[in-house]
Amino acid sequence: MRAAVTRRRISPIRVAEILDDATASYSISAQACFENLHGAANRMAGLLVLLAIKKSRHILDWDVKKAAAELVKAGNEEFRGLTPTPRSLHFHRHLGKAAGLLAIALKDIDQTLSGAAGARDPLAPLRAGWEELRIASKYLPGFEIVDFEHSCCALHQTAN
Repeated sequence: MRAAVTRRRISPIRVAEILDDATASYSISAQACFENLHGAANRMAGLLVLLAIKKSRHILDWDVKKAAAELVKAGNEEFRGLTPTPRSLHFHRHLGKAAGLLAIALKDIDQTLSGAAGARDPLAPLRAGWEELRIASKYLPGFEIVDFEHSCCALHQTAN
């Protein structure tokens, strides 16, 4: 009689348990980039909430906007200095997409705040950038983010 072979599918984060030295080194190096982009996304989301509530760009905390801009710049610079390993390549691609999308969101926020006629809504690239960070966080250890999608407020319909 033939024994049944059980195949266990390893989730992206579980694979991280067997990281090679080069990938572990990459992961440590990528931490600052990820944290800067994550912090920038949080600050930009806060600015958009304030803008939506107050309906005036004059009430905004310009220091928060400046901090977001500095974090996006630092995150993009750090990203360019990273050299992914084969194991970290998937994470790296999502991190790069997040960096680019957050730079676009920041540019769109600047145009919106300046009252430019062709200003685009910054929420779409901000959401997409956040989603890229969320996806990236699943592929290497140490990059977890808090997901509020299933919190109380997620039960309420929102206007898009």
